[in-house]
Amino acid sequence: MTVALAVLLAAVGTVAVLAYVHQANNRAVEGVKAVNVIVAESTIPSGTSAGQALREGLLGSERLPVASVPAAAVRSITPDLTGLVTSAAVQSGQLLLRPMLVTASQVTGGVAIPTGMVAVTVQLCLPEDVAGYVTPGAKVAVFDTYSNSQTQRTCNVAHQTLAPSTVHTATVLPEVQVLSVGPAPSTAQSTGAGGTGLLSNSSASSTALQGAVLVTLAVTQADAEHLIGIAETGLPYLALLSSTSNTRLDAPPAALIRP
Repeated sequence: MTVALAVLLAAVGTVAVLAYVHQANNRAVEGVKAVNVIVAESTIPSGTSAGQALREGLLGSERLPVASVPAAAVRSITPDLTGLVTSAAVQSGQLLLRPMLVTASQVTGGVAIPTGMVAVTVQLCLPEDVAGYVTPGAKVAVFDTYSNSQTQRTCNVAHQTLAPSTVHTATVLPEVQVLSVGPAPSTAQSTGAGGTGLLSNSSASSTALQGAVLVTLAVTQADAEHLIGIAETGLPYLALLSSTSNTRLDAPPAALIRP
């Protein structure tokens, strides 16, 4: 009986191990299963219809692992998408996402602005732009770092060391939509009309803006006032949001915007 019981337990254990391995293999295969996605073969100008981009060879299809494909990725250009236009320029190699396609009436001045919103552009360095991972259609939170004393910074130098008690960071916009992203002109000057913000404009040259990007956000009038204020007197910083991100507004202190 002991031998029989041992044999039975061994058989049950073997079956359990085989079943677990089989399920693990199924999960692994599911994770690497490839799907077709639409990718920009070359830069697609803002306002180009999906149908036109397809006819001109600006769009192509690639197979990618399903685990790496965003839920909003366009799998194919269906008839209901052919008449929609790109809300902003789509860069070569970029995945085409459904929020990037809008009706032609939504595009104003080359960018699609949601109803009731305005478009405001801020200049950021790559770290503040989440290392370049911020793309059109993404949702971001906007933070502001400000100091009681004047500091100066450009994109090719490090932050100056300041006493922790003099530097503060607050969430000023918990969730806004990105309309477009592009490199800053090499001849542009840093933000801050008076040089009082954390970005210097006192003697900025083209080399001072290496890695600078221009990010256009869809905001309300009140949020635009906050955004412009922190771009002039502080240091805007973006955080990329997911569907499960939890952000809240921090009430700005009275000293946030100095007269």
